[in-house]
Order: sequence, then C-alpha cells, then structure tokens
Amino acid sequence: MKKVLFFTFAMAFTASLSAQIVPSMDSVKEKTEALESVTSDKSDVANQIKGALMKDKDLQAEALGYLKSNPDTAKSMLKMATKSGGSNMDLIKTVLGNKDLTAAAIEYISSNPKLLSKAMKIIGM
Repeated sequence: MKKVLFFTFAMAFTASLSAQIVPSMDSVKEKTEALESVTSDKSDVANQIKGALMKDKDLQAEALGYLKSNPDTAKSMLKMATKSGGSNMDLIKTVLGNKDLTAAAIEYISSNPKLLSKAMKIIGM
C-alpha cells in the first residue's frame, strides 16, 4: 500500500511540474522591446534637456544653482567653476562634459515639473 501511495504521489508531482507554463519566445521578445523603448525614451529626454540647457540662461542658472547647493556635486562644481572662467555658458559646457554632473543636472530638471515643462518649451515640444 505504501508503494502505491508513494508511486501515486510521485506521478502527481511529476504531472504538476510538467503543467507549468514556460514563457514563450514571443513574450520574452515583447518584454525586451518594451525595455528598449523605455530606455530610448529616457535618452531622448536627456538629450532634449541638454539642448535646452545650452539655449536658456534661466534654466542654466537653475541647474547650476542646484549643482552648487547639492552636497554631492558642490566640490566638483567648485573645481569646474575655477576652470571655466566664470561665465554661465562656459560653466554649463564644462558641466555637460562631466557625465556625473550632467546626470545630476538632468535628474534635477526631469524631477521638477516646472523646469521640465520649461525645457520642453525651449526645444519646441
């Protein structure tokens, strides 16, 4: 009786494992395409914000003010300010040349709805 019970349990367990749904290649492909789409959208927004930073002095002042007041970026900004010569345009070019400072500025602008809408207006969106 124990052998029959054990055999029945083993068969039920095997049947339950084989009934699991294995993801198809189509669903994996769809997830990959969706991820690529989101990633490209983020890089498009980042490029648009960079373009807006190059064009608008008020947006430059906001971003530079944030970078100067942020404890994580203040030291780097001090070094950049001494290299750039003092003008905001030269400083923003130097900031956009540094990937960490650029990422911080883009994150600040994209997380602030007022500044993001201003940046989008500047570039015509």
